[in-house]
Amino acid sequence: MRAQHLDTGLYWRPLGGNNIDQISGHSFQYTYIDTTATGYKADTIIVDLGKFDNHQALGIKNSAAAVPDIRELLQSSEFKAKAIFLTHSHPDHLNGIVHYLKAGFKLPPLVGGRYTRLILQELYQTFGVLPAQQPPFVVVTEGNVMQCGALTIEVLPASHTCFDSFGFYISCPNGVGVYHTGDMKLDDSTYFRRPTDQKRLQKLASQIDFVVADFCGICAEGFAVREADTFKTLSAAISERRRKIFVPVYPTHTEMYLVAFLAALKCRRNVIFYGDDNFYGYLSIIKEYGIDFSKLARDRIKVSIGIPEDLSGFGSDYVIVGTYNDIGGNFAADASNACGIITSGSYFNPLRGQFNIRGIPFVDVKDFPVLQGCGHGFIGDYERLNRILAQPKFIPMHCPLYVIDSCRALAQYIGLKIAEPTARNNHLYRLDKDGMVEVSAHPAVWLVVSYVNDEAVFTEVWQRPTSGHGFLKRTFSARRCRRMFRIMLYRRRQKEKQNARD
Repeated sequence: MRAQHLDTGLYWRPLGGNNIDQISGHSFQYTYIDTTATGYKADTIIVDLGKFDNHQALGIKNSAAAVPDIRELLQSSEFKAKAIFLTHSHPDHLNGIVHYLKAGFKLPPLVGGRYTRLILQELYQTFGVLPAQQPPFVVVTEGNVMQCGALTIEVLPASHTCFDSFGFYISCPNGVGVYHTGDMKLDDSTYFRRPTDQKRLQKLASQIDFVVADFCGICAEGFAVREADTFKTLSAAISERRRKIFVPVYPTHTEMYLVAFLAALKCRRNVIFYGDDNFYGYLSIIKEYGIDFSKLARDRIKVSIGIPEDLSGFGSDYVIVGTYNDIGGNFAADASNACGIITSGSYFNPLRGQFNIRGIPFVDVKDFPVLQGCGHGFIGDYERLNRILAQPKFIPMHCPLYVIDSCRALAQYIGLKIAEPTARNNHLYRLDKDGMVEVSAHPAVWLVVSYVNDEAVFTEVWQRPTSGHGFLKRTFSARRCRRMFRIMLYRRRQKEKQNARD
């Protein structure tokens, strides 16, 4: 599809945000086209450039990653992107950048938060991306407004599991406005980070026609877990156990580093940060960002990065925060005085095995689901956002296609306007005041990345179902999904009938 064949308006295309059955590898195109009698002008930006987790299932030998196909937006004279806006630093939204650079592509300027830049600089060092290959990085914070041709982009804070998580309000001359959420929830109890700005969203409500809801979560009732509740539960769990306590945290989720530390601090337990190189790398970036755990302790507790040579000063009761899957001989010597509090699901299955082998008791998210926390809004977050923004049209992303199709009856019942048709990767849509119109449809591909002599080589593979193949199987089935939404709808109707009787 050529730009001169398109009417004036705002065009949007998901390139990796809605997958067939698994969620990762996010990237989105926004283009405003101004067509006149004498010609046309197209202004394009990209939001996020992540990697697809389950690249092994795509069948390319020695693959290292898979990324969305944005080559047209880098090379096209018509749709060439002016910038890549980054919502946050997680690999499924960020890590595609290094693979494109290693494949020899020149990227436009990157726009994101300071923490995202620090993570990206670490990736450059890990992958050997030379300074001359690195695109300019424009550091922004909440409230900043940027102009990219006809597109105006306002940076909005978003509650998520890492520093500098953003959403973007994208507007254009024809009056259509889009709130691209990024990963978010409506939790206002975040620590050392700005929560989602609900007041600003309320002020923008009359100007927001669409919400590209890139935060999944519509499958769960209620609101996303509040970090304050995770903190309270973890503090109580630590306080009740007079032992050395293992608290593993998910590597990229810096909010749990902070919550675990603050819970230990509240309970006056010394803290040892202990994990693999990846874990220590994140700790160093957190410190560079400005969070110093030793300073936060203010002599109330002792803090060690790594196993101290002399543990005697830490007493017999302390908290070990880390991403380890092997607790190590130093801590396992006396299993009778140890226990675990596991704050994540399947990621820490090997650690459960370590505890069981050594006879160390533990509790986990099956016992206390609030321990896991959550960076993605649930159906309650959707409903509140729907009220704040005066019922815009939602385009759910960050979820398999069948989730969107299955939730439509429930959405209609609770007053959520889910845009039609269901958005698919590499389909181009025009966003109008009246709704979303499909303009073109092309097969969606992943570019599977292999490395030859330190250079990335791309292989095109059509996007296809990958659950049950490769190393990853994390998405529930379409049948279970349909059943779940039927149950949710039934319970809503029963509750309404009960309220009417009362």
